[in-house]
Amino acid sequence: MSALPFMIEMREMSCIIVGGGEVACRRVKPLLETGAKELVVVAPTLNEELLRLQREVGFRWERRSAVVSEVFLGDMVFLCTNQPGLHEAIMENKAPRQFMYLADDAGEGDFYIPARINDGLLTVSVSTAGASPSYTKRVKKEIEHVLPENAGDELDFLQKARRKVLQTDVSNEEKMALLKEISTSGFLQDEWREEKFEERLREIRR
Repeated sequence: MSALPFMIEMREMSCIIVGGGEVACRRVKPLLETGAKELVVVAPTLNEELLRLQREVGFRWERRSAVVSEVFLGDMVFLCTNQPGLHEAIMENKAPRQFMYLADDAGEGDFYIPARINDGLLTVSVSTAGASPSYTKRVKKEIEHVLPENAGDELDFLQKARRKVLQTDVSNEEKMALLKEISTSGFLQDEWREEKFEERLREIRR
């Protein structure tokens, strides 16, 4: 697979998960977190964690087994059973403009899901295209050790500051210079950064 990394807004996406075990559970959790418009799980049984999520958070559960002639109409279909033959048959029935994920062979699907590191507004994704999940975990841990400790807090500040700067009636060069200045580690780690930012904003407005 020749892949292009990108982020997708899930609030308008309908998602179907085929399978009710541990692998399916790993896919359901982030879909619930990102607020997918519709989430349907097709499986005769669910593991304990999925049952808990179904009770507490809520998703539609079709209590049955998928069949080889199945045609799903969701925007994204996640095939997470231990039946490669079933996955292959459902892939052949794929609807136009539909994306399918194969848990047993991510490289043969339309997309794969990277490991994620989240800290507020910061998201870092790591993928080996399914070549080695263990290696992916190792790289993820190494990245976690070098990320700024307060990345989420710093990005909250930068997001609010950026909005103010962009609304200021000064040249683009002055805006870009200030945005670059406040994103430096020295500025972000200053306990008076809020006050210093407001002072710099007043200066460029003069």
